[in-house]
Amino acid sequence: MGNHSHMNTRLVLISLLLVAACAASARADGASCSALAKKSFGSEVKIESATLVPAASQAPEHCDVRGVIAPEAKFAVKLPTNWNNRFYMVGGGGFAGQLSLGPMNAGLQKGYATATTDTGHDAAKEPLGAFAERRADNPNADRKKLDYAYLAVHNTAALAKQIISAYYGRAPKYSYWVGCSTGGRQGLMEAQRYPEDFDGYVIGAPVLKISHEGIRGIWNAQAVSTGAGAVSYDKLPVLAEAVYKKCDGVDGLQDGLITDPRRCDFDPLKDLDRCLIEAEGRDCFTWAQLQGLKKVYDGVRNSKGGLLYPGQPPGAEIAVNGRSGWMGSIGGDGGMGLVFGESTMRFLAFEPQRGKDWNWKQFNFDTDPPQMAAFSKMIDAINPDLSKVKKRGGKIIHYHGWADALVNPQMSVDYYESALKKMGDKQTKEFYKLYLVPGMFHCAGGVGCDRADWFTPLVEWVEKGVAPGALNGSRVEKGETVRTRPLCAYPEIARYNGQGDINKAENFTCATPSTINAASDKSTARQPRREGKKQK
Repeated sequence: MGNHSHMNTRLVLISLLLVAACAASARADGASCSALAKKSFGSEVKIESATLVPAASQAPEHCDVRGVIAPEAKFAVKLPTNWNNRFYMVGGGGFAGQLSLGPMNAGLQKGYATATTDTGHDAAKEPLGAFAERRADNPNADRKKLDYAYLAVHNTAALAKQIISAYYGRAPKYSYWVGCSTGGRQGLMEAQRYPEDFDGYVIGAPVLKISHEGIRGIWNAQAVSTGAGAVSYDKLPVLAEAVYKKCDGVDGLQDGLITDPRRCDFDPLKDLDRCLIEAEGRDCFTWAQLQGLKKVYDGVRNSKGGLLYPGQPPGAEIAVNGRSGWMGSIGGDGGMGLVFGESTMRFLAFEPQRGKDWNWKQFNFDTDPPQMAAFSKMIDAINPDLSKVKKRGGKIIHYHGWADALVNPQMSVDYYESALKKMGDKQTKEFYKLYLVPGMFHCAGGVGCDRADWFTPLVEWVEKGVAPGALNGSRVEKGETVRTRPLCAYPEIARYNGQGDINKAENFTCATPSTINAASDKSTARQPRREGKKQK
């Protein structure tokens, strides 16, 4: 009993010492955290605050550092007390202009030091592209444009690593980028311009050719958001039904998904019902509306018919919970596609600036695009040479939803194909893989299996050399998983094995389209479509 009592006493003392040590560690971290506010990181950096934040449901205990990189690029760096020796930076969306604080938590919860930037302007004060407007009260307009294009992200990444080293006494072992939409473009821009900044990239639905996405927004608005060709949102259910009737079974399986829209030759002039009289009907389209829709699918063209930018792939017309993928992007009032496009043309795309009095109906598809070359060179992430990323052991996982109406998924395909051509098929796939998700809207949502873990496979690839194959995708409705499907690395697509539940991934295999074509020629499987195809 005496020995047992002594042992208990020793255990209690050890426990008390550990608690005291943890408390001392927390106090030390608090002291070193606040000390960051007084530390110099260069003449262009101002640390405005450094606060030790206690653990909460969304994030563990961490040091929250806020500041500005001259002239106006705000940043946040969050340093977890229990650090995993890694760095995780998140991207923005739209015209940025705000810190992506919420997405940082995904990294913080796993022990990553995290960072974000507003890219040099405040969207609340200067909405959309107004931050680049040259005016007396905006002396930093040109620098803010450069910061938004690419520089603020690079500067923040470099600064974050300095802060990490100052706080922990060592540099991160691995650095990762995670972003979708504008965040996807930012990540690709980093890979192309500053490949030393990151070891791995999750690139989602990148607006990599943002100059021409702006043109597309205006083109679509001129086609189906004004005049006789205007298509209201209440006509989208009719359009969606016709699209899926034509395209759903092209892959050999009618399952409410269009696996590869490029394989469906949907033509509004042939596949939609024309109103008998030139007055709009509930289930038909006027000739002007059909011509407008034809323009949307056929792509942006000049007066000679030359293709300037790819058309919208069929599939995003469908609705989920009563909301079509086109809503807010194509048709109706033109949505964000038009708003982004017009603001881009007013303040960023041209020299001299067109200004706030210019409007989207004035865009000339013959004379305006050639004048945007300098803007494209600054902001578009289209350089296919990623050899420096490969050389340093970097890895890229790039994904895009085929039913994305806001950012054309064909843009991702074209860029990836250009990288394959530039660096070689085998060489490129050794470090860079593209995943196209059937039925997924912009970054997430839609009728496809949009839930996927893109980050864990990237870490495994970077740190252990385990290249990702097919990834697990799932569709969740009301908290329940209703469908799983393998997400295949391009150019492979998921092929139904011919038997078993079509809602289970185990009954599908990734295969090249040519293999699927051969199988489809022999037999076409027909299964009940899931709810959600038809709009209410």
